[in-house]
Amino acid sequence: MSLFLPFWKPLAAISALIMLQKAGDLVVPLFGGQVIDAMARHEQLHATYYMIATAFLFWVCHGNMLPYVLGRVDLSGFQYAGPRQLGVSMLKRVLKQRVGKNGRDTAMQQAIIERGEVVLVQFVNAFVRTAVPLTIPAVVTLVLLLWWYPLIGLIAIAGGALDILATVYLNTVLQPLYTRLQELDYERQRWHTHVFRNLLGIVVEGKQRQSVQEYDERFGAYAGFGEYTGKRFLVFNFGRGLIVNVTNLCTWVVGAWYVDGGVYSLGYFLASLSWSTYVLNCVGAGIELQKQWMETMPAIRAFFAEIDACDPPADAPPAPAPVLVPLAAE
Repeated sequence: MSLFLPFWKPLAAISALIMLQKAGDLVVPLFGGQVIDAMARHEQLHATYYMIATAFLFWVCHGNMLPYVLGRVDLSGFQYAGPRQLGVSMLKRVLKQRVGKNGRDTAMQQAIIERGEVVLVQFVNAFVRTAVPLTIPAVVTLVLLLWWYPLIGLIAIAGGALDILATVYLNTVLQPLYTRLQELDYERQRWHTHVFRNLLGIVVEGKQRQSVQEYDERFGAYAGFGEYTGKRFLVFNFGRGLIVNVTNLCTWVVGAWYVDGGVYSLGYFLASLSWSTYVLNCVGAGIELQKQWMETMPAIRAFFAEIDACDPPADAPPAPAPVLVPLAAE
């Protein structure tokens, strides 16, 4: 993250604006609930229209103005400037590597660095745009559910806890698989780069078919292992879907009991249902982040290891100055 420290202001602004959007997502159901309750009570039509007009003004601010401001801040502050800063600084460090390391496999080095730059930007975006903006609204929503609808809040906690436990198990099982998948992807990229760097020699020596076959073998190994890993994740995701559906079922049953007993109106029940779903969606978004980080962390670790290998040791002595020997007189 220190690589993006110069961009902390636009990143903080992006995160804050997205958090405002998420908070607005929680307010929208309240407007809908009030309108539904007003119609159920057969209030005067002009009063209902006033509520609808108020909701419309909020929709414009929430659904139009906020995304526009967010897009402007993102475009001018980070979307292009961040990757540019990262790419230029990494290229400088690579070009400063010592002469003694020129014999390294530059094709593999290129694959690791190019992949690392992409996933590092993705990691920062996921942290700034998803992890941080979702956390505070999710906690506030859960507190409100426990305060106004205790049983629904407890159901959301139980469903979220099961999701988290499943995620911990997922991390233990799939982390080695994603590490191996990244290694196979590096081998594929390495051979692809090697072919283009030696294109003329391959054509002259008539090794086109052999080169294509070797690339196909590497890509096949990567694709086959990726398919296997993806199917393992799908099995987990299927179980998670059952947890979410059972949680929603319990929420509907308790909500119907609240409404039937006259504890809360239908409109506020729909709002509480939306909030409960929001909490579960936040947990689901966290699981998607977990999957993304499992896929990208091996590439990020390899990226930093490669960059560190390019730097000379901190205690390395300076290169000796050349010794000038006077020419002997003829």
